[in-house]
Amino acid sequence: MGLSIERLTVRLGQRTVLHDVAAELLPGRVTALLGPNGAGKSSLLRAMLALIPVESGRVLLDGSDMAALDARTRARRLGYLPQSAELAWNIPARSLVELGRAPHRSPFAGLGEADRAAIGRAMALTDTVRFAERLTHELSGGERARVLLARVLAGEPDWLLADEPLASLDPAHQLDMLGRLHGYAAEGHGVVVVLHDLSHAARIADDVMLLSEGRLVAFGAAEEVLRPELLEQVYGIGFERIGVHLIPTPPARVPHSPAGR
Repeated sequence: MGLSIERLTVRLGQRTVLHDVAAELLPGRVTALLGPNGAGKSSLLRAMLALIPVESGRVLLDGSDMAALDARTRARRLGYLPQSAELAWNIPARSLVELGRAPHRSPFAGLGEADRAAIGRAMALTDTVRFAERLTHELSGGERARVLLARVLAGEPDWLLADEPLASLDPAHQLDMLGRLHGYAAEGHGVVVVLHDLSHAARIADDVMLLSEGRLVAFGAAEEVLRPELLEQVYGIGFERIGVHLIPTPPARVPHSPAGR
């Protein structure tokens, strides 16, 4: 059992952003969502979380229709790391992580032993214990990204869905974040992540969903999907693979013709 996407079609306003997308995602694996800008990656992620309505099709979590589950159950089972999370309150990092336990607690209830244990594990996993008491507005971009990940992991979700978690991070922090996502999958959880850098996908992904204009072009093991000839069809440029790196190849130069010739 896993996360099943069954012939999903989504319209936003007058535009169809996903067309008949289907895939079976498995726990214990990292699935990368790839494609050019406007391919429908973020829309697919949000539809999987039941954050936007679907026109047809459905998403099943271990056989249960996501749309039929109550919001608290969805929040317990699926953790969401959005593209950009506004930190409205300048609170200690630990307090922000504690918010991840909200789906497991009764309103106005204090933290229980299980809550504190989950928060401690999440902060240890993300290496955020050492700045637990620092205010969020004092954190660097990389530190803030790890705290936001810890908040999601504190909820102990079966699945982690991350939308471009590497945005605005420097190369060192990008690799750090990839390692932490991979580690969560290695513990038996499912991870679905939207990425732009194909080399990052080659480094971390077990499976790849390749989208173009809202349609699923390919889905399967990363080594089967991340082929230069297939990527060229979707991105419109050539690629050369060197180890885990997929390098865009510049188009051939068109000879310049001097004016008047």
